[in-house]
Amino acid sequence: MTLRLPRPLLIAAFWIPWLFSAYAAFAPQGVPLPVEVSDVILHLLAFSYLTVALGLAHFSPSRWPATVAWMAFYGVAIEAIQYFIPSRDAEVKDLVVDAFGIAFGLLLWLRVLVPLIRRYG
Repeated sequence: MTLRLPRPLLIAAFWIPWLFSAYAAFAPQGVPLPVEVSDVILHLLAFSYLTVALGLAHFSPSRWPATVAWMAFYGVAIEAIQYFIPSRDAEVKDLVVDAFGIAFGLLLWLRVLVPLIRRYG
């Protein structure tokens, strides 16, 4: 038995969380969460997930540099826009954590998910 996800589902699995992350990044006070989670963990998880989801939804594995470029642009854009929001801070630390998240997401996508998809369809 093979499991193929419909492309619209893959696209939604990227864009819906992306919209939430963009809202959270630009909301004056952020988004309240039910539990306390460090900013570093949030950035790492968000950028890892979004990198995997973007790759699966919009790019083939051979176009991984485009996925990295789009995610890096998104990270820089968040920090640049936050610089102009009085209640938010633009931080280089966030860019570094975003880069680690992108790298982890890329590793997960190319070294774990792509081989599983090729093997099981």
